[in-house]
Amino acid sequence: MLHGAFKQHGGLQPRITCISYSLDWGVLLGARRGKPVWSQSHDVFLQPGRANMTAALASASRDAFAASQVEMTRSWYENLLRSGRDVEAYIAQRREAYLDRWREAARYIGRGGRVLDIGGGNLFADQFAFYRSMNWDYWYADIGAHEVDASRALGVSQGCDPAHFSQRFNHELTYEPNAFDGVFSSHCIEHSMDLALTLAQVNSLLKPGGNFVMSVPFGFDAQPNHPYFLTETEWMVLLEDSGFAIRAWQVGSEYPENGQDLMIAARKIGAPGPLRLDLARHHKTNFKFDDIHSSAFQISGTRMDKENHIILDGADWRLDIAVPEGVREVAPVFIRHHWSGVVAVRSAGVVVMEDLFRPQAFTSPVRLVLASPAAPGQRVEVSPVGRHPASQGSQGVYVGCLSR
Repeated sequence: MLHGAFKQHGGLQPRITCISYSLDWGVLLGARRGKPVWSQSHDVFLQPGRANMTAALASASRDAFAASQVEMTRSWYENLLRSGRDVEAYIAQRREAYLDRWREAARYIGRGGRVLDIGGGNLFADQFAFYRSMNWDYWYADIGAHEVDASRALGVSQGCDPAHFSQRFNHELTYEPNAFDGVFSSHCIEHSMDLALTLAQVNSLLKPGGNFVMSVPFGFDAQPNHPYFLTETEWMVLLEDSGFAIRAWQVGSEYPENGQDLMIAARKIGAPGPLRLDLARHHKTNFKFDDIHSSAFQISGTRMDKENHIILDGADWRLDIAVPEGVREVAPVFIRHHWSGVVAVRSAGVVVMEDLFRPQAFTSPVRLVLASPAAPGQRVEVSPVGRHPASQGSQGVYVGCLSR
């Protein structure tokens, strides 16, 4: 639904990457005095409010989950209208970017055959012209009743079978096994309530050797409609364990918002097997999240406070975090970018060091697994210990801390 509803006004596709709809901690836009500026100028596109991520996910029923996506989409478009942008030009730019995603997918899916679009949203006529040019038998699924009805009507006017359009969640892909030559999904798979099941179902409905092309955000955000948080590597590992071979992947900036998303093209080579990743460690409902407004941390050294993140600068900053009693894993969350340094995370004799440098910014935790449940008063210390040769600094851009 989120994917589809973002296309509701002009057939557009969402760009949901490192930015958070509930915490709005920003993205890297430019530089001032040779250093990055973390601007909130994009926030006209973000849902207002500071949602309680854990509570929202834990209490979400099947229907409530769908309704929350509708609400987020509504807020996105209303904020776009208030932004003062040339809405029509913006829509045209997003529409062309979305068609580029399809053209990209066509390289891997190939001409002819039956193709399923998961999270297709409200379609537009230029899409059908492209599908015809590829000689595809096009099928469509989306969570939103309005999107399905509107897209079915347009599809019928373009010569499609109305039975090819259906309303369903992306973990309820109950099609006949081995029925499709290709599956396409852009900014929908990350909204799955059961990610392992979704990918297993995609595998099932594809013919042997069939291709799956998907685009997703990656990293951590506090968006309740994104139940999981995964890096690019973790997404690819998950696909491999779901019976796919990775053909190609890329991180790009196809859409007019700031940030990046991940495109993966994969071929079905077998049945799903055991998962190397413990998805419980990637599901937000299993964690408590304390943002920068929490009193659980202290900072020394040079700092620049923003609304939803703190830039820790120089080589002498320190971050000290109070650990909830009894937790076994603590994960400070940082925006990683081209000014980030190497950090050490320490607590009770356990040390993890990680390089936060990234040429393209995204948000992800540094995980520290404790040797034993945290004792009363136990704390975690984070400090810079160096920097990548390509980094321009040793910053830490702190957005909060996960614990479980």
